Amino acid sequence: MEKLKIGLTGSQETSIGTLVARATDARSAKSILHDTNAIRIMDQIDHDFDKFHINEAHATLYSTRTICLDRWVTEFLLRNPQATVVHLACGLDDRLRRLQADLTKVRWIDLDLPDVVELRAKLIPSPKGDYQLIAADATDRAWLEEIPTDRPTVIVCQGLTMFLEEESGKRMIRQIVDHFKSGQLIIDFISTISLYTQGQVATLVATGASFKWGVDDPKSIETLHPRLKIVDCLGPSELGDNEHLPLRTRLLISTYPDVPWLRYLSSYVRFNF
Repeated sequence: MEKLKIGLTGSQETSIGTLVARATDARSAKSILHDTNAIRIMDQIDHDFDKFHINEAHATLYSTRTICLDRWVTEFLLRNPQATVVHLACGLDDRLRRLQADLTKVRWIDLDLPDVVELRAKLIPSPKGDYQLIAADATDRAWLEEIPTDRPTVIVCQGLTMFLEEESGKRMIRQIVDHFKSGQLIIDFISTISLYTQGQVATLVATGASFKWGVDDPKSIETLHPRLKIVDCLGPSELGDNEHLPLRTRLLISTYPDVPWLRYLSSYVRFNF
């Protein structure tokens, strides 16, 4: 089979970097996500994967963050078996298959920018059942009008907010909460200090992408809408599965809670609305 050449650049190309991280984790004897489908997807692509400089430690860090959000989505579906899941900035992440969501009960929507969706459609077959793949900018309001509000809804948004302008990101969150009647927003942020150290992030260097929005106090997001109530907020040291990390990395992140500006160097947050 002829492999696909990738024309994505900037923040859209970072979806290739996270694909490499999932595939690297899947190949590890200590895999966290066990996302073997990421290997299959990666094998269909002709791209310079080495430029992302993703080793097993990087893949493990990424995977501990991803499985935290996966677990929260799973918990929501256990409480609400007939729910809607909206996966914003889905990239090439086949989260639906990883979570084995039952599409006879669950309505699942994957959404990303048109160029990413076009690539995704070539690499990941659409599943049977109540599934929709939407090409849109997550910060636009128009896509929301396509999504019914008749069910509890969980929105999972990983690796997006940091690439948005602050006002666009805040508007996106307000629009989501305004549209849906009830549910959860599962989302991650970086801190403002990460904006100043982003030159050390290999994926950004490789793609030319840049971080734009940092959130130092995730609880402040509650002020964006009166219905937003924080349920969980975890920093890098609080995610669990850290035993899979190299000792040096474990020791480093274990110090984060004691340093105010490091505790939420990145944050993983669950809101009710």
